[in-house]
Amino acid sequence: MSFLYPNMLWCLFALAIPIIIHLFNFRRHKIVYFSNTATLKTIEQENAKTKKLKYIIALIMRMLFTAGLVFAFAYPYNPEQKLKTDDADNLVAVYIDNSMSMHSQSSEISLIEDARSSARALVSNTSPSQRFVLLTNSRQLDNEYPMNQDEMLMSIDAMQTEASPLTFNNLYENLQMIMKRNGFKSASLFIYSDFQENMMNMDGLVADSAIQIVAMPLASDYQQNIYIDTVWLSSPVLQTELANEVNVRVVNESAKDVNGLPVYLEIAGSSVAFTTVDIPANGKNEVSMQFVLNESGEKDATVSINDYPITFDDTYNFVLNVRPIIKIVELSTGTGDLAIQTLFENDSLFDYHYVDPRRIDQQYLSDCQMIIVDGDANLNETMWQTIIDFANDGGSVVMFPSENSDNSNVSEFSNDTLSISHIASQHEFFSDIFVNIPNNADLPNVYKHVQIDKKRFSNTLTLISLQNGTSFFTLSKIGSGNIFNFASQLGKDWTNFADNSLLVPIMYKVAMLGGQMNRLSYTLGVDKDITINDLTAFSEGDIRIRDDRGNFEMIPMVEMRNNRALIRLYDELPGAGFYTINKGDDVIETTAWNDNRKESKMNFLDREEVDKLLKDNGLNVLAVMKADEIHSNDVMEMMVRRSMLWKSFILLSLITMLIEILVLRFWK
Repeated sequence: MSFLYPNMLWCLFALAIPIIIHLFNFRRHKIVYFSNTATLKTIEQENAKTKKLKYIIALIMRMLFTAGLVFAFAYPYNPEQKLKTDDADNLVAVYIDNSMSMHSQSSEISLIEDARSSARALVSNTSPSQRFVLLTNSRQLDNEYPMNQDEMLMSIDAMQTEASPLTFNNLYENLQMIMKRNGFKSASLFIYSDFQENMMNMDGLVADSAIQIVAMPLASDYQQNIYIDTVWLSSPVLQTELANEVNVRVVNESAKDVNGLPVYLEIAGSSVAFTTVDIPANGKNEVSMQFVLNESGEKDATVSINDYPITFDDTYNFVLNVRPIIKIVELSTGTGDLAIQTLFENDSLFDYHYVDPRRIDQQYLSDCQMIIVDGDANLNETMWQTIIDFANDGGSVVMFPSENSDNSNVSEFSNDTLSISHIASQHEFFSDIFVNIPNNADLPNVYKHVQIDKKRFSNTLTLISLQNGTSFFTLSKIGSGNIFNFASQLGKDWTNFADNSLLVPIMYKVAMLGGQMNRLSYTLGVDKDITINDLTAFSEGDIRIRDDRGNFEMIPMVEMRNNRALIRLYDELPGAGFYTINKGDDVIETTAWNDNRKESKMNFLDREEVDKLLKDNGLNVLAVMKADEIHSNDVMEMMVRRSMLWKSFILLSLITMLIEILVLRFWK
């Protein structure tokens, strides 16, 4: 047992007071005269032993009463619960959760400012000889090297207030690494956090008894939130001068229904659409808004709502990209298919080329959106793998059969004349092609076809089938792209599909779907890579990432992979918004970034749940502080004051006082 105020033990000398009182009885005796004292002598002899025992018991009770009060005011506690903040081999680590959920309000200030204020008081009242590190979600390396007290206070003042969330196991492992790197035998970890459920991931955590944990749960006064969860386009292909549609999912993390919540759409800084949404309590809803783009290129866009006080997730950033020209390459050892050539060559929207696959540079395919493989292409294994990689990266591949039955994509031939009997019009591929198909529709006839091998690619669906139930046109999802297979060539001896009205919308849709569409947005703390298809942009000069306000610049790592440039972020971006990828003064691409919506979920662990979770995982938990204890200038004092030992000594004093009263009052 140890004492918070050991100097109070000097008061134990007060135990001499009741002893002195008993040894020197200062009471004055009154003399009473009796004619015969023989009887009194007999009574005194009979009660002397009882009287002496009575006074000894009273003396003991008074001494225990005094000792109990002294020990109670010295604040005893279990020495195993003592912080090692006076140990030179101990590192004091302060973790301040600077994720977006900490910007919620606590009383009159945000949780992050509440945590910063309390951390300053903690460091100020710790021994100046102690060494400190400041841990945040930002992972600023300058703060993770041992600092003195003054440096620590300056780091707390200068810390970033916004960052992507960090899981508990990553935090714990980071502290273990810092201890090992700097030769510390133990550490005291003070955690200031709202303890959001998604943060408390303990997977793979290895407990270390040398790390003491003091948790400081901060609770918001606002346990409700409305936020934009995600945004997506109804069609991945945007077109100028036509109506395009964006869909928005809004989530209500509160116990009340929300009706008529305004939703705004802005493009390039101008408001273009507005709608309202009704959301049930603890539910979600989706709304759609239409917009028209007048020119091609990239456009910054935002969807926003108004919700107080948690506002970081009220805006969702994304980039709309209308491609000015779609590049199409037809691989053929001949002159290419005449119908395909006629369809694309005379349209200014497309840049069409047919090339011999035996004489093509594979890098030539890196910036195209659609590849057409004729039946006579005779691709080797290297070229086949290039085609598969192209589809994996988001491209569209159209394959026509060969008359050679050894083609790996087809099996047996059929010369039966058949007509198309079924079109999967409900599939999303046909969503903007058909309104409805009349019963007497003029559908193509097929005179010769092959049976498509559906086992070559997984997730193969039949979009158009023939009368005999075989597939005429199939779709296979490969990575983020698509491979389309036709059962017939477009020659007149195979089918009259080239003369049918279906050819144009189907081939246009395939072309529009193709080719490494730019992502609408990225998520901070989750996405680390950006893929760029325009390799010409990386021929010379440094690549830099800049924010739209010109306040931030980063030189990322650039890696060439599969004829594409992979831009890797080695550090966190400072916050949500729009960032351009630049070569010199030229903008290669614009990217939109949003905060992780896991932060938007209003699920937090309370004090008891935090304590149980940490201890169940074998961690050395000294204390999980109450709300009114977090701002104490002396954390060790607050921990001791929460101990029950001093109350035991107070109870002991009261019991001894009661026993003394009973003895003196009723023992005759």
